[in-house]
Amino acid sequence: MNSQKNFIVFIIATIAVLGIGLILPPFIALGLSTAFFAGIAWWKPKWVIPLLIIYFPFRPFLVEINEGLKYAGDLAIFLLVLVFLLSAIRKKQWKSIFQLEIYEWAYILFCVVGAIAALITGVSLTAIIFQLRKFLTMYLLFYAVKRLGWNKQDLILNAKVIVGVGIVQSLHGYIEKLSQRNWLLPQAWEEMFVSPANADRIYGLIGNPNSMGMFMVVAIAATFMLLRVTKQNIWYVPLAMFIGTMLLTFSRGTLLGVLVAGTLYLILSKNLRILKQLAIAGAAGFILVYLPVDYGDQFLESSVEQSSGVKQGPDDNEEEEGRNRFTDMDDQELARSASSGRIFFVKKGLEIFMDYPVIGTGFGTFGDSAALVYSSPIYADYGLEDIYYYLGKDFYSDNQYIQIIVQTGTIGVILFALFLLNMVYRMWTLRATHPSIANTAIALWMFTCVVGFVYNVWENQVFPMFLFALIAWVETIKKGKTVSVPGDSN
Repeated sequence: MNSQKNFIVFIIATIAVLGIGLILPPFIALGLSTAFFAGIAWWKPKWVIPLLIIYFPFRPFLVEINEGLKYAGDLAIFLLVLVFLLSAIRKKQWKSIFQLEIYEWAYILFCVVGAIAALITGVSLTAIIFQLRKFLTMYLLFYAVKRLGWNKQDLILNAKVIVGVGIVQSLHGYIEKLSQRNWLLPQAWEEMFVSPANADRIYGLIGNPNSMGMFMVVAIAATFMLLRVTKQNIWYVPLAMFIGTMLLTFSRGTLLGVLVAGTLYLILSKNLRILKQLAIAGAAGFILVYLPVDYGDQFLESSVEQSSGVKQGPDDNEEEEGRNRFTDMDDQELARSASSGRIFFVKKGLEIFMDYPVIGTGFGTFGDSAALVYSSPIYADYGLEDIYYYLGKDFYSDNQYIQIIVQTGTIGVILFALFLLNMVYRMWTLRATHPSIANTAIALWMFTCVVGFVYNVWENQVFPMFLFALIAWVETIKKGKTVSVPGDSN
């Protein structure tokens, strides 16, 4: 009981530190947040996971308000790794530092290949470090977390934190949509240009509709787990809420990933009861959340237009285009994709790959986070500077695989394939003893693989955090460090 009280106090303290940090001068906010996060990582390492579950989904909003809150999460992860390293050195357990699975070595070597290729191509060291941080921060979290002991209660507490964050994100998303992005948003976000096709999508405090959709998938999975373990029907409420919110993001890649991963989970688990639960929650989410919020948005927008005589949103055709994202893929949209979108980037990426087939052009050269911030030394050679002027910005490839092909070549593709395949093999071998957690991990792995075709998913720090944390938990089970696994006894 005292442990649970302490955990609640810790959650309240985390919210208070981040809330107070919003109104402090940046350098004071930096000191306060990093000191708190560092203290948690040092004294209560297992609390770093719930700490980051609260922090990272809100990080875009927090940083937009106060830059001083930018590095607290990274520091907590680095310090968590340091805690393990110091412990291993003190106990002279040198081998444990380098005890990595095949997929870990493959991932590290993939990052090495990308960095070396970038140096050869002429990418700045700053841009390379920037991109390595994107790829390695959550892996470092995995590296440390898999060395901690976990039990059923830990997983339940973390799932409840995910649900709590999901509720806050969802409620804010409804306010954002119904207010036409005029309430409870940073001024820069209110004034940000949103294309007509995206005008009806929920961006949330996570600042991106696709990221919001992927986080809702995590929240749905956590709620399903709580529903299964506790047998309490109250969890249908947030489950319906999260399904409705996911639909309101109009994220086609997320929906495709859910359909594929969900089908795989049903095949593996052979648990038809989940279909009934999903049907109930899905119907409730559509009828009680999606329809009221979407129609409420249209009604309020129409009322404001009638009273002011000024068109508030996109015209009718553009508005319909946004609402039909799940069903429509017309010739005009395909033409846009071929001229300046995903299809164009795939074709252009394959052209670049033919010139750099072995180790590619390196990180920071094609459609990744570093190229978005620092641009790329190869864009002029392949006419990609024209895309900058057309879009008004540098671009994401919006396809993790073409980015890997271009930036790391054949060697990088082999290493990344080994990373993914050995990872899922490790999950598969757990099915004999812990089918529930293994099937969930495999389904989330499949979701990640699918959305990688339309998003730069491994650069999105929010979603990989949950995937790496789940894989770390799988590894602790395989090494016998957990007490029990929810659902496996049912």
